[in-house]
Amino acid sequence: MKKKKIDIPQLNNNTIIKLLIFIAIVVLLEVVTALAIFNQFSNKTYKQEYAAYNNKATSLSTVLNANYTTDELNRLNEEEVQQQVISSCLSHGGFESYAVFIFYDNSTNGKIIYSQSPEFTVGQTLDEMGVVNNSVSVSELGEKTIIFVPISLGEYGYGIMCASDFSASSANVRNLLGNVVAILIVCGVLVAAVFIGYAYSLVNKERVALFRYKLTVSKSGKIVSKNRAFKADYSAIGEIQSPEKLDRNHFTLVPLPSDKGEDSLLALRAIGTRKGLKLYGGRVSNANAFIMAEGETRSAGMTTASLSNVFESFIEKGKRTLLGILFIGNLDQIKTLFGKQMAIDIQKIILKKAKEKFNYAFELDFGYIGIAYPDGKKLDILMTDLDDIFAYINEPLKVDDNLFTLEMKGGFAMCDQTMNPLNFDYAFKAADAARQRAIETKVADYIVYHESQKKLYTRYLVTFDIKQMLSEDAFEMEYQPQYSIKESRIEGFEALFRVKKSWNVNVDTFSFITYAERTGAMVQLGDFIFDTGMKFAKSIEGKNVSVSLNVSPVQLMQAGFIDNFLRIYRKYDLKPGAICVEITESFLMTNFAETLKKLTVLTDNGIMVHLDDFGTEYSSLLYIKKLPISTIKIDKEFVKDVLDSRESQAIIKFITNIAKLLNGTTICEGVETCKEFDMLNYLGCDTIQGWLISKSLKPDDAAKFIDTFDYKQVVAAQQDKK
Repeated sequence: MKKKKIDIPQLNNNTIIKLLIFIAIVVLLEVVTALAIFNQFSNKTYKQEYAAYNNKATSLSTVLNANYTTDELNRLNEEEVQQQVISSCLSHGGFESYAVFIFYDNSTNGKIIYSQSPEFTVGQTLDEMGVVNNSVSVSELGEKTIIFVPISLGEYGYGIMCASDFSASSANVRNLLGNVVAILIVCGVLVAAVFIGYAYSLVNKERVALFRYKLTVSKSGKIVSKNRAFKADYSAIGEIQSPEKLDRNHFTLVPLPSDKGEDSLLALRAIGTRKGLKLYGGRVSNANAFIMAEGETRSAGMTTASLSNVFESFIEKGKRTLLGILFIGNLDQIKTLFGKQMAIDIQKIILKKAKEKFNYAFELDFGYIGIAYPDGKKLDILMTDLDDIFAYINEPLKVDDNLFTLEMKGGFAMCDQTMNPLNFDYAFKAADAARQRAIETKVADYIVYHESQKKLYTRYLVTFDIKQMLSEDAFEMEYQPQYSIKESRIEGFEALFRVKKSWNVNVDTFSFITYAERTGAMVQLGDFIFDTGMKFAKSIEGKNVSVSLNVSPVQLMQAGFIDNFLRIYRKYDLKPGAICVEITESFLMTNFAETLKKLTVLTDNGIMVHLDDFGTEYSSLLYIKKLPISTIKIDKEFVKDVLDSRESQAIIKFITNIAKLLNGTTICEGVETCKEFDMLNYLGCDTIQGWLISKSLKPDDAAKFIDTFDYKQVVAAQQDKK
């Protein structure tokens, strides 16, 4: 029997913060209250106990000083004093044990000279026992808590130390503290539970109040009840098709014909009940973005749908339409450094500016804004002013006394009758291709696409069915050897993804991987890369050779990446050191904390970490100090001119020294000549990778290469060429 799925309203961030503050205040009040109660009770208890023991000591002192006057003590010798006084204490006192101590002046705090109890050791001083003369003291002796009450006897420096077991009283006080804390914890939990329930109830009520349409449908989809707004707009609608497909956690876009004769797009969210579903939502078919409940993020699908509707209406009315995508490249960094709310506020400011200039602007996703502009004379003017408009939108912003310089890139598509097909999906893809090209140029802030330039955008506009290609065995892995200078052997391979040549894919590997990341197919493709690479590592097990697997930011930031990676790793039962993961340093700047956490899990499971492209982006010694990195890869940009450039030599020397100090190693990429090899060896590099050793190899060839490679033959071959 399936468990019933319960829909729980989500708390927004502000409510969660308030809830946590409330719980913290409750906990703080509980702690303060517990300490106050404990201190008051314990002080009162101890005062009462001390007073009782003091009274006993006072009574005993009166008896002893009456029986043993100064003259009497003067008459007795020390042994007689010890025996007779202790005898009197046992007869008249109310304590469990006694000892005689002696002190000679105010600077001596007393020394035990006679005892009839194991609590006292002859020769021990009061200071060593933690006892102050003429004052009640409590000390721990073994497992017991003992209360000591010293009393003076006569004028010759004698004193009596009275002692009793105080463990029961101390235990009572400690038990009281435990009971008080337990009661307060239970009360705190109950208060927090009530508050959480209230918060969820309040959020649910606030959320429902924001929606225009509210209706109840049966399990079959028949509308049982509906509010006035839904009746006014959709009086002829009696049922909702396929109610089982409505998402219980997110909004679902549902097309419905309105009474005005046009199709409308509704965003509906379902909440399960015993009788059926309660639906809440609003229309998203107009140009305005659908406003969701406070704390919930805008659905990219909804706002893209709004942009699509505007675009289609413009295309119907005119010959041309400008479609654009603005991307705030460093918004993630701002979010990391200044918080999510600051990033959201900045995007809202950019959206407002975009609306000023383009009239029709929509938030598509975090960091993305879509714009549309219709045909007319104003479009020609806008195109001539596009530089100034983009500069205005992209100018530095001052928010809460912080000045932000934005790294914005834009892509625009001029959509006219030459565009084929002339529809939103293709136009949107063209605008995004222009945006990607602007990012890659690193010079242009924006680029405008026109269909006449289509050949320049082939690799951006190409589409692949990666899932289908995986099923048809379109991909393979090759392995480029890594040669250890110190050990004179092949010590590792870098696994390199390839599309089989028979598929005639007209894009390079980097572009193909980028496409997979952009379209959400990187997870499936990554599984192929990891599985194939680890299978190869298993096949060469026992030869002391590792296999390095490149991990992209998109993969690493997936919620289930670690579990999935380790699942494949354990599938092949690989030994520690058999697998390395390579990450690029440019990714660390905005995701350092999360990256550190995930890489630590990998290293704990025997997987090594290589830092790739070190020195080409945001190099920081903080990264290599904190991250569990075993190897730093030195980019080929430093290697290609290492024979002539003192700067490259100095950088390589510096990196190799840092790696050694951190008990790590270095790999130099792009090595092509023996002279480069010799220079890198001189500079302290540990491992060489490049065409000098070998290009990437098929799995079988790579396995044979481990045993057959001889660097001396490479040197001889290069000398023969000369």
